[in-house]
Amino acid sequence: MTVSDVRRIFADRSVIAVFVLLVGPLVIGVIDNDFMTPLALPGYVALSVGSSIGNHLFPNLALWVFWAPFLVGSYAVSVAIGGLYRLIRR
Repeated sequence: MTVSDVRRIFADRSVIAVFVLLVGPLVIGVIDNDFMTPLALPGYVALSVGSSIGNHLFPNLALWVFWAPFLVGSYAVSVAIGGLYRLIRR
């Protein structure tokens, strides 16, 4: 496994595209609620479920703290979907 293989796994165009599709509409909708579209639904569901679990485990933390795990989780999902796309494309 070379450096370019690792780069393709973690920063391929498909990974970036899936990450932007998961996070982008939600971030835009949070900035201005008028732009909340149905495209934000997968990210919104993931953030809501993660926040409810996090709030149950750590009730003293504010809800904005759970954005970091949401971003990391969205990136992990993006890497998995990007990897599946590369396998199918071969």
